[in-house]
Amino acid sequence: MISNCGHDERGKYSGGAAGDQTGTEWAVIKWYNRPWKCVLRHPDKKVRSMIAQMAKAAANNNMVGYDQSHRYTFWEHLKASNYDPAKITVKCEADCSSGVAAIVKGAGYRLGIQKLKDVSIYCYTGNLRAALKAAGFEVLTDSKYLTSDAYLLEGDVLLNDSCHTATNLTAGSKASGGTASSGASGASFGTAAPKVKIDAAQSKDKNLAGTYTVTASALNLRAGAGTGKTILAEMPNGAKVQCYGYYTSVSGVKWLYVVYKDVTGFASSKYLKK
Repeated sequence: MISNCGHDERGKYSGGAAGDQTGTEWAVIKWYNRPWKCVLRHPDKKVRSMIAQMAKAAANNNMVGYDQSHRYTFWEHLKASNYDPAKITVKCEADCSSGVAAIVKGAGYRLGIQKLKDVSIYCYTGNLRAALKAAGFEVLTDSKYLTSDAYLLEGDVLLNDSCHTATNLTAGSKASGGTASSGASGASFGTAAPKVKIDAAQSKDKNLAGTYTVTASALNLRAGAGTGKTILAEMPNGAKVQCYGYYTSVSGVKWLYVVYKDVTGFASSKYLKK
């Protein structure tokens, strides 16, 4: 499982309301392949444990949402809450990189480690690798760390330098529990996948909120309303999705804005049963 800060309540990256409106802006989700270009791992288990604990608490506190335009407000309220995300009571925002940086920096204050305190909250994905390496993290690039969660440890930071970062929360089935520096100098794996922009829902009806079941033999989850939109995932018959009441109508058909596993997108209400 990972702590993932990915988009606002409309599937966009700025302009939403403060806080987590849907429970999916910053959330605990299953590991997925972005693809990742490296894993950043601190050699000290207590540091990794603190990072994982804080990242999970941030994801579970719906006072903390996603917005690139207000990405530093999370740090301000984290400081005011003695660096404990669970104690934040004011709605605030982060994005993926400012959230990770703030948690690492906050862990430094909680553990009294100067190098972690020195991490800048102004980091972005393009310089996060260098910033965490300077703070004592190992850079792991062997493909086994990038293509599944089997070798990951809690507190590992997943990074695609061009677009996204997240925090791993649980030890993988093949993780040894120690450092894995043998992979620190390998070549980067893969190339960055293009970021698919999710359309904003145009309407909301609270009566549509709830859990739905896919009734078709297979139903596409798309980046927008309509069959011409990019397919994000294929949902099998019987799959469960969550709708928070948001939708867009196309030719008289409501396309519900839903969450399926760790993916948010649109699906035709014709093939969903509440």
